[in-house]
Amino acid sequence: MSPRADRPITVTRTVHRRRRRVKAVAAITVVAAAVGATGYGAWQLIEENEYLLDERCSVTVGEMEHRLTPAQTYSAAQLAAAAAELELPVQAATDAIAISLQETNLDNRAEPGEEDAEETENGDEAEAADSEQGQAPPSPVLFADGGPQWDAVKATSSTPITSEDFYARLIDSRDGEGEGEGAWSPDLGLEEVAEALGRPQNPTFYPQHEELARAFARPLTGLQPMVMTCQLSQLEVPGPDAEGLRGELQGSLSGMLGAEAAAVEGSGESAVVRISVSAVQDEAGATEDDADDAAEDPATEHSEPEWLVAQWAVASAETYGVQSVHAGAYEWHRDSGRWERAETVSEDAVVIGFSRR
Repeated sequence: MSPRADRPITVTRTVHRRRRRVKAVAAITVVAAAVGATGYGAWQLIEENEYLLDERCSVTVGEMEHRLTPAQTYSAAQLAAAAAELELPVQAATDAIAISLQETNLDNRAEPGEEDAEETENGDEAEAADSEQGQAPPSPVLFADGGPQWDAVKATSSTPITSEDFYARLIDSRDGEGEGEGAWSPDLGLEEVAEALGRPQNPTFYPQHEELARAFARPLTGLQPMVMTCQLSQLEVPGPDAEGLRGELQGSLSGMLGAEAAAVEGSGESAVVRISVSAVQDEAGATEDDADDAAEDPATEHSEPEWLVAQWAVASAETYGVQSVHAGAYEWHRDSGRWERAETVSEDAVVIGFSRR
């Protein structure tokens, strides 16, 4: 063996540093890859399962974002549509939403299926079947009744009332036929409204809800376009119910829209509900000012039926499985949860879809 082969191998300081750097770079690369894979996996989990999604509907006024749950927003939309159908001032819808927030938290207290059960017992199966095929559902029970009695004993005996009852009492009060203190008008504060309408709770409880109620009442009556939107889950979307949506909307706004305004095209997820707003009279819907003054003032702002229907459809998306709403040059999609410019303009009609894009 040559002397050269027997010579010990020595590692210089430079070589040692070089090897250490290579190991460090390799370690960093492995860690970065692991972190990246973990982050991507977490993102996929969040995206697929909507882990962080906070389901809500919101309206931004100035720098303030006002929020309701999807179920509360659906109730608010029903109250707003009823006010528009009766051609009441938007303040009536604001008062209704605020009072319902105080008395039932905008929670529909109607017993599900109660009306169908009564019809079946009376032998009216055919009528019950027709109801399931698109007739308007019973008026939602969103208020407490019982008169202005605030002691704990009598308060428990109050009975819920429907939105129809509420607006009937409001109109009676406006016309000087109410049983409360004073007459309702859109100029009253909520404490005075509670007294005029004989609400069952302390009048001082109601004003705390007015700002939130006003924020939702204006877009839901069609007085402000595109300011309300909903962030909804795609995980447990109810089955598409185009006939149910058509039936409720047609029943709620029959006077405003006309008897033939709503039509269903297709079925299942391919179904589309097309709501024509071309025949709506200019003076129809909710008004910005007192309804009596609106009849004399052509400059009074009225509901835009296109946006009343469109934002009602967004508010009802969680109930009927709606995936998209197209109004004018804008579309709302359940996936994005916001209004965006559409590729085409839908003139004189609101198109509601149930297929995910």
